[in-house]
Amino acid sequence: MAAATSPLWLVARQQWTSLRRERRLRLLGLLVLALSALALFDAALDGRRAESARLHDTHAEREVWEAQGAANPHGAAHFGRYVYKPEAPLAILEPGLSDHLGRALKLEGHQQNTSRFKASDGGAALTGFGGFSPAFALQVLVPLLIVFAAFGAFAGERARQLAWQEIGAGASPWQLVLGRASAYGAVLLLLLAAVGALAALATIPAWSGAHLAALGLMLAAHGVYWLGFLGITLAISAASGSARGALFGALGFWIVAAVLAPMLAPALAEARHPTPSATAFEAAVVEEVMKGPDGHSPRDARFAAFERATLAQYGVKHIDELPINYAGLLFEHGEKMTSDIYNRHFDRLYDGHAAQARIMLAASALSPLMALRPSSAALAQTDLPAHRHFMAQAEAYRYATVQALNRDIKLNRKPGNGEYASDVAAITRGIGFTPRPYALHELLPRVAAPFALLLAWLLAALVLMRLAARRLEGSA
Repeated sequence: MAAATSPLWLVARQQWTSLRRERRLRLLGLLVLALSALALFDAALDGRRAESARLHDTHAEREVWEAQGAANPHGAAHFGRYVYKPEAPLAILEPGLSDHLGRALKLEGHQQNTSRFKASDGGAALTGFGGFSPAFALQVLVPLLIVFAAFGAFAGERARQLAWQEIGAGASPWQLVLGRASAYGAVLLLLLAAVGALAALATIPAWSGAHLAALGLMLAAHGVYWLGFLGITLAISAASGSARGALFGALGFWIVAAVLAPMLAPALAEARHPTPSATAFEAAVVEEVMKGPDGHSPRDARFAAFERATLAQYGVKHIDELPINYAGLLFEHGEKMTSDIYNRHFDRLYDGHAAQARIMLAASALSPLMALRPSSAALAQTDLPAHRHFMAQAEAYRYATVQALNRDIKLNRKPGNGEYASDVAAITRGIGFTPRPYALHELLPRVAAPFALLLAWLLAALVLMRLAARRLEGSA
């Protein structure tokens, strides 16, 4: 009973009643929720269509491969196979880089391709992506709604007089700030619960303990982000001498945090660690294949050395005397060599993307959104590391398939002068591709730092609220 009559409770209840009566805020809140719901279910429909297309294309691709019959295994390796990236269930809420990284990948001998059917190319700096999505509504529009709802909590003559009356009735300035924050926070938590319920309903086929836990952590990150934005807006309101000053101050923070920093940080990251073009990347790989890692080991010289070593290993003087097909052995050796070169270059490429990501995370000193986005995309598995995880599994499948075909050539001699042919589908039938997303426990270390930065922003907002409360006390 005492808690129900405490000044803090009374202030929070009074602010809650005021918010319920504010028709414009209700309309804005419902508009943001409706836009989020529409974007969410539109994304859910797109995701289901894409997943249905993936299953169809996977089945059709398998039928084409199986229908080859007897064929030259090396020719089949160059003919290649396609694999298709599964849709991440939480991409409907946080699309991340999904539209930029592609969904289809061709696997062929002596070459590692990038994924296809994407809107654009680039590295980690692509987190400056555009387009409307539920994430955009939650990360950009809701903070703007917070600004318009809370900038006048203390600023302006009417709000100041109410605050002085509440102080005269026994409430401390800190209780006033906390009471208003509690009322606004309750509204935000209701909005967050509604979004969470919609997201859960839209992803029913993917329900599991890990899926719901990832969704819960994603919503928690957004909740901390909103509360931090709310705290800073209330601190600006309490410290401002006029409603106009409070509005401009809160809008200025929103522009920096939600617009400028997400635009400028990717550009700075790309400038510091440029992403090579696809042409330049492929040219660097080809140059190393031809000249060797040190630039002074021509491919012909390396193959000649490999031939001498093979003849010595089997104790013969001529290739025709080998008990195996030397062409297949050479294909096998060449595949390992080019795969190692591609892997080194891709490792360097991803190292550059990781450096970009570190610069962008450092930009969270200016914007909590720069900490929210990487944690949200990581939990949704729509970020660059999740894509790299898929690509690594696809490469392991490609390498196993190609080497199985090369091994078949190695173990079989050509019949006379004719071309060797074999049942390539039977050779590769035991090699399957079932991509596995990250387990939740594998994601947690990657979201720890961004989540800690979000909590730091919330703590900073509380400190600013406390300082603003002291200023409010001095002006009362």
